[in-house]
Amino acid sequence: MSDLETPNPKKTSERRPYILLVIVTIVLVYLLAFSLLNTHQVDVSFVAVNTSIALIWVMIACAVLGLVLGILGTFLLLHRRHR
Repeated sequence: MSDLETPNPKKTSERRPYILLVIVTIVLVYLLAFSLLNTHQVDVSFVAVNTSIALIWVMIACAVLGLVLGILGTFLLLHRRHR
């Protein structure tokens, strides 16, 4: 028999943790580099208060706020459909 036949599922499942480890490592290295490149201070103006903060914190706050609003919006939309 030749090696070109269907792959052995056991071999594929044995590689899966290593593939996942490589992907997670790449994502973490990318996020670390992204964070380090966005540490410069920016001025943030709220209605009554002005402050200076690292850009990465502004970006993280916006991402978290967007995630929370997205989850809340989805929950409200699904709740209205089931009424």
